[in-house]
Amino acid sequence: MRIGRFQADGESRIGRFEDDVVHDVSSEFEDFRDALTRPHDAEGVDGETFDREAVTHLPPTTERNTVFCAALNYEAHADESDIEVPEWPLIFTKLPRTLVGHREPISYHTRVTEEIDYEAELAAVVGEPARHVDPDEALDYVAGYTLINDTSARDLQLGLQVDGDDLIDWFSGKAMQRTTPVGPYVAVDEVDDPQDLHIASRVDGETMQDDDTGMMIRSVAELVAFVSSRVRLEPGDVVATGTPEGVGAFQDIRLHPGETVEVEVEEIGTLVNTVEEVDE
Repeated sequence: MRIGRFQADGESRIGRFEDDVVHDVSSEFEDFRDALTRPHDAEGVDGETFDREAVTHLPPTTERNTVFCAALNYEAHADESDIEVPEWPLIFTKLPRTLVGHREPISYHTRVTEEIDYEAELAAVVGEPARHVDPDEALDYVAGYTLINDTSARDLQLGLQVDGDDLIDWFSGKAMQRTTPVGPYVAVDEVDDPQDLHIASRVDGETMQDDDTGMMIRSVAELVAFVSSRVRLEPGDVVATGTPEGVGAFQDIRLHPGETVEVEVEEIGTLVNTVEEVDE
């Protein structure tokens, strides 16, 4: 089953996504956070039906939630970055205002950056409050899985120096407004093993990343457990699990206005967004 958020007739709604249609199941839940705590209750709800092509996809999370992103979680990506894998997971966060839904534009700001890059990632969406959970129990707190394109402004992320030393600016490089696609929905009970999925990214149909989630340094369960050791995870929080090798920064590739970026993960689906240049 696949549940998510969408907008139709000017209203934000909760939907059950099936093939080419979306069933409005909003009447069953107080909000999307509530839906993630009991997603199976959406199965028997037959609300208004919409054509998926006619609705606006919203990020499958809420304004109260946080996206926790793991950096350098694939050995080959750490190698191409020429950065040593840290002793424990390196986590940065994104604000809700950073996120956009499936088919919504990646709106980069010409006044601050000219080097936008893609990063395909599998992400776990939390369904129950989790604090100090063990890795062997961590997936019990996951409602399902979604996709994230951890779009990055490389000139901001990697262009900072202090006293001749290179520093990484995680906030400026990773958290600009309306630059991070998430979605299209949360896949519930559709992933048997999150460490056995094909993951890929494409730009205008050309494959850029092509790997397997089994190549993660730290598993999804280990990352969820780690984040829960630092802060209480709440329903709707997202734990993104890092990107494989093949990002544009180390191939002298940057995204341009009008290009379409696809992130695909086996058993979940494809997240599609077009790059848009804005000045605001």
